[in-house]
Amino acid sequence: MVRKAERGAVHPAHARLPLEQVGDGTETAAWICSRHSISPKLLAPPGPDEVEIEMMIRAAVSAPDHGRLRPWRFIRIANSGRDALGELFAEAQRRKNPDCTEAELERERDRAARAPVLLAAIARINRGCDIPEREQLISVGAAIQNILLVAHALGYGTRIVSGAKTRDRDLCSALGLAAAEELVGFVCIGSATRSAKPARRPSPLEHLSSWDG
Repeated sequence: MVRKAERGAVHPAHARLPLEQVGDGTETAAWICSRHSISPKLLAPPGPDEVEIEMMIRAAVSAPDHGRLRPWRFIRIANSGRDALGELFAEAQRRKNPDCTEAELERERDRAARAPVLLAAIARINRGCDIPEREQLISVGAAIQNILLVAHALGYGTRIVSGAKTRDRDLCSALGLAAAEELVGFVCIGSATRSAKPARRPSPLEHLSSWDG
């Protein structure tokens, strides 16, 4: 595999995680906390190669999965399918707002062309079993987060985007989703062209309490 450092400049915030640090819990925790979303507009080639994408999906399918239901799957949008996806985005926008302008439709088409790698994240919730739906959704979220973390460790910027179009049934059908499946969003992955200002992190103590019975 070609190292990112050999393929082009990488912003320091997205440098590859040194393998010798993986076993260091403190360093790994700090690396996880450094992850933040990057606008798809700022994601450019090179994107992850086939081996790296497989690493991300391998991490995704290692997510907690009560009942081994595998309530997730992912669709990689091929470069040859970007124009078709853009038209689906535009059609979904037109259905949502019949009075939308051509400029608005063009913006929707452009969204499909951003980021070198685009993964559609699909939730396959089994509503006829004993595992609560909320636990299955948590598993889907954990799978997506694992993709984001591995991408971050490999030096890539990421963002997951959703919006009303992910609930458009015609778009979902065109992507091959079954009636019971839901399109959670699109995971955008690429090399960050510049650093985005990270969002303010809340204090951990704001989200941690103790219970002593």
